[in-house]
Amino acid sequence: MPALAAPLAADKLGAWEAWIGELNGSRKAAYDDMNARYGVTDHRAYLQPTPDGNYLVLAIHEGPGADTFLPSVLGSDNEFDKWFAASVIDLHGIDTSGPMPPMAGRRL
Repeated sequence: MPALAAPLAADKLGAWEAWIGELNGSRKAAYDDMNARYGVTDHRAYLQPTPDGNYLVLAIHEGPGADTFLPSVLGSDNEFDKWFAASVIDLHGIDTSGPMPPMAGRRL
């Protein structure tokens, strides 16, 4: 079960909540299709406020394609995948010019 802790600046919270709303609403079918294409059977995101007023999003992916999900989406030419990847990059400030951020490791 790969997990990724991604920072979210306080000024991005509204945009992140709107994005999550789209994934649960108007783009739900495309989101479900993306997860199915990459072998992700469960995809969860938890929002954690941090003491400095910002946030941390813990994204958890489960299923046979979970380990390669994010790199696969970032390299995809699919229209929805490109929109999803651009949103992740913008909202979380992920720099795709270098290596991907490390996945969280389970300790307990």
